[in-house]
Amino acid sequence: MSNNIFSIGLSGLNAAQWGLTTTGQNISNAATPGYTLEKVSYQESSGQFTGSGYLGNGVQAVTVTRQYSQYLTTQVNNTQASSSAASTYYSLISQLNNLVGDPTKGIAQGITNYFSGLQSVANSASSTAARQSLMSSAQTLADQINSAGQQYDQLRQSVNTQLTSAVSQINSYSQQIADLNKQINIASAGGQQPNQLLDQRDQLVTNLSSMIGVQVVQQDGNYNVFIGNGQPLVVGNTQYGLQAVPSASDPSELAVAFKSRDGTTQTAANTQYVDNSALTGGVVGGLIDFRTQTLDPAQAQLGAIATSFASQLNGQNALGLDLNGQPGGKLFATGEPNIIANARNQGTGTPTATIVDGTQPPANDFTVTYDGSKYTVTDPATGQQLGSIDPATETQKTINGLNIDVSSLTGVQKGDSFTIQPTRASLDNFKLTTSNGAAIAAASPAVTSAASTNTGTASISSATVTSNAMSSDINLKYSAAANGFTSDVAVTVGGTSYAVGQTIPYDATKGLTVSANGVSATISGTPKDGDAFKIAQNKGGTSDGSNALAMANLVSSKSLNGGTETLTSSYAGYINTIGNTTNQLKATSTAQTALLTQATSAQQSVQGVNLNEEAANLIQYQQLYQANSKVIQTAATLFQSLLGMFN
Repeated sequence: MSNNIFSIGLSGLNAAQWGLTTTGQNISNAATPGYTLEKVSYQESSGQFTGSGYLGNGVQAVTVTRQYSQYLTTQVNNTQASSSAASTYYSLISQLNNLVGDPTKGIAQGITNYFSGLQSVANSASSTAARQSLMSSAQTLADQINSAGQQYDQLRQSVNTQLTSAVSQINSYSQQIADLNKQINIASAGGQQPNQLLDQRDQLVTNLSSMIGVQVVQQDGNYNVFIGNGQPLVVGNTQYGLQAVPSASDPSELAVAFKSRDGTTQTAANTQYVDNSALTGGVVGGLIDFRTQTLDPAQAQLGAIATSFASQLNGQNALGLDLNGQPGGKLFATGEPNIIANARNQGTGTPTATIVDGTQPPANDFTVTYDGSKYTVTDPATGQQLGSIDPATETQKTINGLNIDVSSLTGVQKGDSFTIQPTRASLDNFKLTTSNGAAIAAASPAVTSAASTNTGTASISSATVTSNAMSSDINLKYSAAANGFTSDVAVTVGGTSYAVGQTIPYDATKGLTVSANGVSATISGTPKDGDAFKIAQNKGGTSDGSNALAMANLVSSKSLNGGTETLTSSYAGYINTIGNTTNQLKATSTAQTALLTQATSAQQSVQGVNLNEEAANLIQYQQLYQANSKVIQTAATLFQSLLGMFN
């Protein structure tokens, strides 16, 4: 009997020891990341049959279990992925927001200063100092635009660097998970779960979720980890490594692809790229979203502003005469559209692309993809289809302000694609074509005048120039009898052509706008018989600043965004878009951080260590240990008493 009591007490002592050990383990790991609360599972030992019934044989510790919740852990991992993505995106767009700065400074101020300088030249067209001051303002603006281009390039390189680092961490975590799958299977062969290894694996999944959004499928004790729509990272003991490689569609940007399984050298043709749509969540998702949704579109938009500025100024300068009396040339130069053939294309050649109207260039990039019968044109930032080109009926087409010509393409196969960046290069390549202030065509090639002998009240406006091709003067004379004007050159009035000497009807209530040789002017008022007016070639008019004034007035010309925005308002809109997106992402990041905190708290309420509970457990197991020790002591005393009966 005492032996049975001794065994029962010893089993209780062992059970108490297991409880104390587990409680001590919980307390010591209370601050360990990824640690899951452990509890001992007890079970009554099988009884011993006797004629008087079954006698108990004490207690046994069956196993030590983790207080693990798969649902709460999955929720934490998913929230971790969303929070990391939002935080990464917000961090990068904050940098961009700080770089572009206040809409009243930087490039916006540079544009304003340049147009102010043009006004000064218009007021003092013959002033060399005013012209050189304008050239200085132009160079400052060019430097600011170039600096913006460099900042975009640096941000793109920063994304590449961070993407490379993130992919390296993903590979490290996924390899460790694969290794742990193997270790856990071996350790579990004895029938008990290796809690420490399970904790390590769960923590690695959490770490991995901070890098990229993943789905975990449990199978035969393994964690199979997938990204996107089922692309594997870990299956059983096998890890599928990733790599950051130059994008097939734009080598200036890195893309994510799977490593070669057999170690062979990969080319663009056999590289298994991971589509951006599969790279959601985590640092990688944030990097990709920032680049595709903000960085690339914003650079295209700013490039469009720079292109329009150069085109507008060049166009108006070409309509005037410079200080040497020669037609004006280009003042600014920008880059040409950048066209990239996808490295995986099977056909040869690239399309050509031309901006139809430089004053209203497209403010987005283009992707041209051949679907087997036609070319589909989309905006890569939004995925919106902009149009299509059917080579069976057309070789070129103007889409969203860009003329795309596919006639030079040969052997094109389904899936071949091209990236067209119409204005991105305009930032790095923006420059002055001359530093000579005399090149500013401040004078108009045509001047108007009324004869000093006129007796009527009619007047003629300044000339409006649409083409610097005036080859002769235009003399207009009024005849009261015919109630109209005659001209010594052929002219056009309201779309109607009039030959030399042909009467041009005149209505004093409406006036008369005469056009010829790329110039026009308007006569208004009431003329008298014989009154004469002239639109003459401007010869040697170095003090004339009328064309410089027309150039200065371009500051209020609404040419961008479908003719609804000026250069300065478009730039302000560009800044505001980035600022508003930054504020939205700040709120999103804050909200995601709060959700992560809530999800983690919910998980820790189940899986985390509560030191107050563990302190109570220590007392409980201590008392249990002491009580069972007393049972053993009593059994020993009875045994000694029994032995004493035979002495």
